[in-house]
Amino acid sequence: MAVEVKALGTPRVLVGGIPETGRRNVFELPAVGGGTVRAKLRSNLLDPYPVIDIDGVKHRTGPKTPVVLRVLILLPFLLVIKGGLIGGLFGGVGFAVNHSIARSDRSTGAKAALMILAALGVCLAYLVLASIVQAAWEQQA
Repeated sequence: MAVEVKALGTPRVLVGGIPETGRRNVFELPAVGGGTVRAKLRSNLLDPYPVIDIDGVKHRTGPKTPVVLRVLILLPFLLVIKGGLIGGLFGGVGFAVNHSIARSDRSTGAKAALMILAALGVCLAYLVLASIVQAAWEQQA
């Protein structure tokens, strides 16, 4: 059994490489001795790896994420405070990028550096767009 996680969208449970179907992240998975077991996949915004709950026992699908990386995952969302809807869109893109970086096989330091660079890149892109929009708005008036 494996869990496939994407930057956007819901994770998928694979058994023998074949995706299982479920409703609302609840799956009936084949058991070793025959029959099935009920499994519930639980995701968390701050944790890039979902937890699968099989018959009341929780199993992580990846390593524990350090606190610094969990904070950096949410860093781009600060654009919502100043940027409103457009800032939120850029922040959402930055969140998805940082979420993907947190799941990569790099060291914690490399992940943190890349996540900071991604957040800065998204902020820079937002500022460039905001400057263009503001200049166009002022020129029109």
